[in-house]
Amino acid sequence: MEIIRLHLAGFLAGFILDLIVGDPHWFKLHQVRMIGALYSALDKAFLGPEVNSGHKAEGAGNINLKEYSRGLFTVALAVLLSILSNAAVLYICFEINRYLFIAAEAFLSCTCISTASLVRETSPVKKALGNNDLYAAREKLSYVVGRDTDRLKEKEIINAVIETLAENLSDGIISPIFYLALFGPCGGMAFKAVSTGDSMIGYKNKRYFSFGRAAAKLDDILNFIPARITAALIIFLSIFSKRLSAAGAYRAFRRDHRKTESPNAGCPESAVAGALGIELGGSALYGGVLIDRPQLGENKREATLSDISITQRLVISASVVMEIICVFVLYLI
Repeated sequence: MEIIRLHLAGFLAGFILDLIVGDPHWFKLHQVRMIGALYSALDKAFLGPEVNSGHKAEGAGNINLKEYSRGLFTVALAVLLSILSNAAVLYICFEINRYLFIAAEAFLSCTCISTASLVRETSPVKKALGNNDLYAAREKLSYVVGRDTDRLKEKEIINAVIETLAENLSDGIISPIFYLALFGPCGGMAFKAVSTGDSMIGYKNKRYFSFGRAAAKLDDILNFIPARITAALIIFLSIFSKRLSAAGAYRAFRRDHRKTESPNAGCPESAVAGALGIELGGSALYGGVLIDRPQLGENKREATLSDISITQRLVISASVVMEIICVFVLYLI
């Protein structure tokens, strides 16, 4: 079918575009930025001005059905608008010119994937550590993680970067590629709408415990299969690296992936930790609150600065392999 071939071309071009230029957050009409603005507006409309509602991981009691319904409406509206806006753009471009359709799908797909951005945003932390500048490393790390960074030691900073790379490999790269392959930019941006909602309102504190529950649960559901694909890719790619252990990745995944509160975060993190032969997780400060997190991986050694580079290469390799698999499947259809 012609539409499948056009989708294949746009899907592949979008992935390559992301590798070259990254996710264009500078673009004022960036879809994720607009989705974020929608969430912020409805958040204030339904819950009022932002107040100190406690740490994001603190429980808040029973579900308030009224707030839950409003949160469900919010995430449903974000998803619906994402699908309709992308469908409208693609339809118009398809009617004008087939090459314009491919270009439009490539750009829209690029805004869903964050391979280059993830590597680029974690590299300043690695550079600062290489210069033995802990202050700068902590500052740069604060831009990419949610935990408190002002007191972290070098080992803790390295672990935090590796955890971020592992988790975002799943929900920022493999999941979008998965849904882009299946449903095109409409599916990719629908996923991003849910993911953005989870990152903005999917917290277990007094303000969002009920309002953000729908976004959090939908995010868990949508990431369930891609998170396990991510772990499988990490295990597979570890076979071809002298610095990684496929057996260690498999053991850690089987043993530890269910330990995390999220049903998905433990999959890529445990696999990466096992592949490197290190432990990730453990207690960390979030907003001044000490959160006890499970240990993941194999404590064979302490992580070193070179492990960040290894994990960054693993992120790129996993994204490329995932794209190749999806392109091959689409080609066979």
